[in-house]
Amino acid sequence: MAKDFFDEEYEKKTQQEEQQKHDLDSWYSRPAPVEESAKRSKPLYITLLCIALVLCIAFGWVLGYVFQGIRGTSAAEEGGEILNTVIDYLQNNYYKDIPEEQWTRAIELSGTALMQYAGDRFSQLMSPQTYYNFNYPTSSAVSNDEVFGLSMSINEGIGLYVSSVTANSSAYGKFFPGDIILRLSDIVGYDGLPFIEGSDGVKVEFEQLNLGEWASTTIQTVLSQVKKATFHVLRIVGDGNDAHYSIEEIELERSVITPVNPQYNYTFIEFYFDDEHRNISVPSNKDGEGNYVITDGEYTTYQERSIDKLLELDKTGYVRIDQFMDYVEYSPTGKTTTVSASQEFKTVMELFKSLGLKHLVLDLKGNPGGNVSYVTEIAGMLVTDAKLTAEQRSKLTNSNSELLITYLEIPKPATIRQNYYQASSYYSYFDPIEDKCDIVVWTDGNSASASELLTGTLRDYGTAVQMGTTTYGKGIAQTWQELPFTGKVTTLNKEVIDYPWAVYYTCASYYSPLGTNIHGVGYVPSSSYNNLSSYAQLWNAAINYWN
Repeated sequence: MAKDFFDEEYEKKTQQEEQQKHDLDSWYSRPAPVEESAKRSKPLYITLLCIALVLCIAFGWVLGYVFQGIRGTSAAEEGGEILNTVIDYLQNNYYKDIPEEQWTRAIELSGTALMQYAGDRFSQLMSPQTYYNFNYPTSSAVSNDEVFGLSMSINEGIGLYVSSVTANSSAYGKFFPGDIILRLSDIVGYDGLPFIEGSDGVKVEFEQLNLGEWASTTIQTVLSQVKKATFHVLRIVGDGNDAHYSIEEIELERSVITPVNPQYNYTFIEFYFDDEHRNISVPSNKDGEGNYVITDGEYTTYQERSIDKLLELDKTGYVRIDQFMDYVEYSPTGKTTTVSASQEFKTVMELFKSLGLKHLVLDLKGNPGGNVSYVTEIAGMLVTDAKLTAEQRSKLTNSNSELLITYLEIPKPATIRQNYYQASSYYSYFDPIEDKCDIVVWTDGNSASASELLTGTLRDYGTAVQMGTTTYGKGIAQTWQELPFTGKVTTLNKEVIDYPWAVYYTCASYYSPLGTNIHGVGYVPSSSYNNLSSYAQLWNAAINYWN
């Protein structure tokens, strides 16, 4: 089933028994930043912002108590006394009592602001309810499985970044990866207008929503109630020197998605091996020779990605990984099943092998990253040590003959190196390596985090050639830690339980197997295959490489 992402795209991991070992199974990723256009803020928004900034200063000090010992400067120590004074003022001198839920919200926002303004822009303090929703992402699912068909992440202060569009959804052919949704107007909810409820019980309804003016939790709440709206989208139109920004107004309504091919109904993987074995939408008509005919006004992934050029290559398959994530399926009996990107990829690669295919086009364009465990499992299917020198092989292989995929350097509280190894299953899918690689990997500026990890691993082991444009350049890793404080949350079953607060923070730099860190730089294709932005250009490069 397709998923809509209305929250920040976090990558989850199972909490380890020994937190001090920093056994990180997932890292946060976000799309490339866009330039924020100037906007006029309403007086009410300015007032609320000022209040929020005061609260950010005051309640952010909660983290100082949680992480005692990290305050090493006199400014931070003096700041602690100032923040305590502000908290005391709010508790004892403010003209009315502050409700508990308002304190909770203020602490969450303030802790997040403290961490981000101190320098960790990927961090977040999560209240118990936010942390619960983070661990059980289906908790905000819309009834009847009606979705917009957009995978999105929130760029606070800007809007929603579209990372992918689901085929056969109501958004298909209207939205494209890279779109930035700035505003919603003409909003229709399931029961009238969507709303948020204040601490005093008053409902604030939304006829329109300027996404850059609200926190992510408010955006989440409102979007979960939206049935139909006009989306105001910032889009890059044209190529090269003709490229320019345009604002598009798109009417969109949720709908139930019918899979392109129910036999291959995957969430994270799109592929095309031949007309029968694919889950990519194709044109509805063919000519007398069996070739697809593009009809005016008809939009399909086949034509958008120039899949027809695949026919110019022998024994070649196309696979796109949307992100390295998972989702949880809930049965009526309460049984849960986790489905991951690596599970889907393995199934597709087994089909690749059974069809006698030899070459793989791996599309990571627009992939914002995901769970490091899943990308490590996928990397194991795509690398072998055949091209390593004896010295490199000794350095990158452990006692179980597994290959190093990546490693973290964690500087605090003590310097630790954590290695991620995976057994190679390369020869289960590919022939022994010859002069040319059997894999080409396509990237762009929105290929970030875990997708860069995979790109770097393939490059270091020499099993793939990178084509496209420079990747985003995120070479740092995040994890989260539960805090010794709890609060009440409402579960999926509408039960009220105690649940912990948690902090999500940057803790390490990560490196390719041979020691490259690309933070702020990215991976750059070689000159022969660089600056290729369109799918037609990429296909031509792959054709020239193999033919």
